[in-house]
Amino acid sequence: MRKLLLPASLLLLLFSAVVVNIYLLHKELREFYLLVINEETARVKSIVEGTIAGGGDPVEALYSYMESSKLLKGATFKLEGREIIVPSSDISPDYSRETIKLKPFTFTLYFDFSYLKELNKHITYIFISLLFFTVLFTLVTVWLVREYFREKLFHEKERQERERLESINLVIHSLIHEVKNRLNVLRLLSHKIEAGCGGNTCSDYLLKLRTEIDNLGKYLEETADLRRPLKIFRRSVSSELLLKNALSKFGELLRTKGVELQLSVEDAILNVDPEKFTSLLIDLIKNAVEALEGKNRKKTLKIVGKREGSFYTFYVMDSGGELPKSDIFKPFYSTKEKGFGLGLYNVKRIAEAHGGEVSAYTEGDWTVFKVSVPLNRRKFFR
Repeated sequence: MRKLLLPASLLLLLFSAVVVNIYLLHKELREFYLLVINEETARVKSIVEGTIAGGGDPVEALYSYMESSKLLKGATFKLEGREIIVPSSDISPDYSRETIKLKPFTFTLYFDFSYLKELNKHITYIFISLLFFTVLFTLVTVWLVREYFREKLFHEKERQERERLESINLVIHSLIHEVKNRLNVLRLLSHKIEAGCGGNTCSDYLLKLRTEIDNLGKYLEETADLRRPLKIFRRSVSSELLLKNALSKFGELLRTKGVELQLSVEDAILNVDPEKFTSLLIDLIKNAVEALEGKNRKKTLKIVGKREGSFYTFYVMDSGGELPKSDIFKPFYSTKEKGFGLGLYNVKRIAEAHGGEVSAYTEGDWTVFKVSVPLNRRKFFR
């Protein structure tokens, strides 16, 4: 606001100067108009007065003066109660009237100041036009200045965000390098365990260990650069199957945490990347379960899936009824003490990579996360 104070003050000063100057011009014109009337009236009075004093005919004197005058267009005089019009007089209600009394006469003079009135009218039009264009110029200038500072602020925020992400990427690359080294050690250990371990149980554990290591390696590759667009490999998959795969990770956790699960899913074929969309649902469910920790009220997780126009929408709701005011979909924003702030950011990235969108809001006692993706209408389950 302080940056706008100087240009706003200059515009106000310019506007005030225009208004004051036009007002002074109008005032001077009015004073000139009155001065001309007074001088012309005094001149006519002097002529008539001199004619009467000299014993001449005042009507004849008025007639002669009126013939040569550009302002005096007509005159009448009253004598013994009778009003007489001076010959060749042009009397109009638009003319200015002035009265002079010279006993025994009372003269009424008609002056044509229409050119001055016309000039006054033009000055008024100029004043209104200048006022309009000054206001318009002021508004346009204020709008341009406002847009300039808004764009400047936008670019500044964009620059700060870019620098922030670059700093974050440096940290991430360092972490990835270190974790990759640890993964190599884990792979080597798994081979050693396999070489010195027998039995089906040991083989099963080793298989799980290798799977988790491979998945971790894949995840690290995908998150090496958060600004890099996600690669989506679409195929047709059931919405129920996607949710079933996601919930399979939480069966024991829901029972341990005492969370009641409510499902209402309308099955449909979605054209999505199954792995990434399952990851999206896992992040949302995990976020909801964690949001219910420490709540005294009944813990409920409700998941709804349904068609909405040309989109299929998942609603993941928890009975926590709270939502941070900040942008929770920003990378590395987390309300959890040990959170990295990537879960909801990945949800947003995956949804947008599928041409969809994600939003979060509270509705009564529910915290609602809504994810919508385009729907292939020709492939519904009936």
